[in-house]
Amino acid sequence: MRLLKKHGILVFWFFLLADCYLILIEKESLRIFTKPLLIPILLFFIFLNARHNLFKHTKTLVFLALIFAWIGDISLMVSGAVLFILGLIAFIIAHIFFIVTFLRMHPPELKHSQEAFIGVAILFCWNYFVLHFIGPNLGVMKWPILIYMLVISTMAVSTVNLLGSRSKKNLAISFFIPGAALFLVSDSVLALKMFLYTDVSFLGVVVMVSYGYALSLLADGFARYFRG
Repeated sequence: MRLLKKHGILVFWFFLLADCYLILIEKESLRIFTKPLLIPILLFFIFLNARHNLFKHTKTLVFLALIFAWIGDISLMVSGAVLFILGLIAFIIAHIFFIVTFLRMHPPELKHSQEAFIGVAILFCWNYFVLHFIGPNLGVMKWPILIYMLVISTMAVSTVNLLGSRSKKNLAISFFIPGAALFLVSDSVLALKMFLYTDVSFLGVVVMVSYGYALSLLADGFARYFRG
């Protein structure tokens, strides 16, 4: 436990890079020994670094977000439309918990809304760009993907909202905003891989590296915040 408390992020990156290596050598069946461990490592890292008498409700929200992200991870390990939808729903719920968490950390204020409006504009352009490429290939998945894009974009904006808090601005700049941005990059590349460039296996590594980096930044930020 002491190892996870002090070096949990490094342990996480060890298993993440091992998972990426298995993708590269096309040993997908062996990823059951790497990918399912990623989020539990971060959960232990946050729990061990948090002060137990502070932020009880916020910690619960973060743990629920990561648990649903883990369910999404497991669901997406197996191919099939039903499990893909299950994974998508799990990640939507995870992002909703993240949204509530960030808004709980700092409720929106109209006088500090300029950054959020800029974030919305950037995200609109980003999502339009992604949909321009994958839209014709979505088929029946169009509305589920659109709903997911809306939710994850809202999550990203909720991290930008933290810039209005003096005490949390540095955490937002160093961890939460980059983490949300990398989450968007990962999911965008995943969408391109699933619906457009289905034969480019290396994109799987790009997805996992950006996704893992996003998770590690969010976890590191929450661990620092929960230390009080």
